[in-house]
Amino acid sequence: LITELEKVMTKHQFHKNTNIKLQDIATELSVSKHQLSQLLNDNLGKSFALFINEYRIEEAKQLLKENSNYTLEAIGFESGFSSKSTFYATFKKLIGKTPAEYKKQSSES
Repeated sequence: LITELEKVMTKHQFHKNTNIKLQDIATELSVSKHQLSQLLNDNLGKSFALFINEYRIEEAKQLLKENSNYTLEAIGFESGFSSKSTFYATFKKLIGKTPAEYKKQSSES
């Protein structure tokens, strides 16, 4: 089921939807939202919010590395975050640096 979940996430890019719900992904996997929640909690050790945010941060990192002409705020929105503050806080929490610091480091290497 974890493999199926990863395929569905890659195919449908659910993380880009700011209003994504556990039920939306559960429906796509043909499982109950309880089963999906249990899978995330018991097998991956993370909440639904963290699971989705990890995909969003990976998307943001890719956009930052591509050194696109997007503003940092636009990259956050493009990655599925609904606010600049949530994007910055989540990025800092998961990566350990701000999006600006990450972008600068990526362009230097």
